Amino acid sequence: MDKKGFTIEVTSRYDGWWRYNAALMCGCFDAEDRRIGFASAESAVAAVGANLAERPADIPADRRAVLETMPCDHLVLYLYLIPHTLPAGNDIDANKPFEIELKIAYDGHRLRTEKRTINQWSGASIEMRIDAKNSQ
Repeated sequence: MDKKGFTIEVTSRYDGWWRYNAALMCGCFDAEDRRIGFASAESAVAAVGANLAERPADIPADRRAVLETMPCDHLVLYLYLIPHTLPAGNDIDANKPFEIELKIAYDGHRLRTEKRTINQWSGASIEMRIDAKNSQ
């Protein structure tokens, strides 16, 4: 059986998760830190500035964004969460940050699960280095 690479999954239980486009991209590197590949994936709901009144019917509430890579020693991941529809009101207490969950696996083995807090107005830009060695 061929060895698999990384699988990065982004999800959220937040009711307004549909208001964000998610883009994942990474460089895949060998043990000598030479880039040997690139991978990207996205879960786009609407164009930035769409200001939708509600979640589109064809977008599941439990949607996820998944990035899969080739086998490699490590990767540098960039995750962008970009709001296309801002909160309806300006009350900070009513629009507190929400959580996303990152599930990171290599060759089918879970490396870790992380939760990140995301600002509803700005979204997020996240950069992380992830080593495959942690999976063995």
